[in-house]
Amino acid sequence: PYKDRAGHDISYLALAGIASYTWRRDTGPLPLGIQAADIAGGSLHGVIGLLAAVIQRQVTGQGQQVDISMTDCAFSLHGMAGAGYLAAGVEPAMENQALNGGSFYDYYRTRDGRWFSVGSLEPQFMQQFCAAIGRPELAARGLSQKPEDQQALKREIEIEFEKRDFAEWSQVFAGLDACVEPMLNLSEAVEHPQIKARDLVTVVPRAGNAPQAQIACPIKFSNGLPAPRHIGATLGAHTAEVLAELGYSAEQIAQLKAAKVVA
Repeated sequence: PYKDRAGHDISYLALAGIASYTWRRDTGPLPLGIQAADIAGGSLHGVIGLLAAVIQRQVTGQGQQVDISMTDCAFSLHGMAGAGYLAAGVEPAMENQALNGGSFYDYYRTRDGRWFSVGSLEPQFMQQFCAAIGRPELAARGLSQKPEDQQALKREIEIEFEKRDFAEWSQVFAGLDACVEPMLNLSEAVEHPQIKARDLVTVVPRAGNAPQAQIACPIKFSNGLPAPRHIGATLGAHTAEVLAELGYSAEQIAQLKAAKVVA
């Protein structure tokens, strides 16, 4: 029904119900800093569908159309909350889920206004975390399913994090496998040892200009990837070249441009 209706990432997340439990009580729905429906939804699911169709064609010799909707794919991301609602009627809402602020699984502010992520859901991680902040007695409270217990636990954790600066907490957790990590700015993430070791920023040459850094392909292959050769181009930069390769004459290309079929 909505095939001709205009939309953006925020629209698809709203219609799919994702936005309804991705927010804080005091601020309202949270506009994400990434394109979850466009990329994690439509783009990635589109590639998965295409590859599945190619494999089927190789096996059966039959091709098929792949129909991808960004709203559909965003809706499919309701992994845990969707199962809880459809099987048990539990409606996900703001800060009432384990992963959306309804538990101690959250972000905590340091004394100097920076933030740390705490995802120590499993007991072995929670024990290490609580010992590291000097409150080992809190570990058992992490298992409680009562909302009031979780909110009280979060307040205790908030108090502890506010006692030290970001750099101090970074040193405390650097050597621990407790699912606790600093929240990095993009400029810090670019320089992080993990990001650098995985070569997630690549440098692309430009003829007559300084090379351009850009996000690299995150998929690693045993045979490697071709070296990056191109950055973005202005609209229409390769139109004539591509059309000529397809067999269009210079006159035909000029006619297409005059009719504004191509730029």
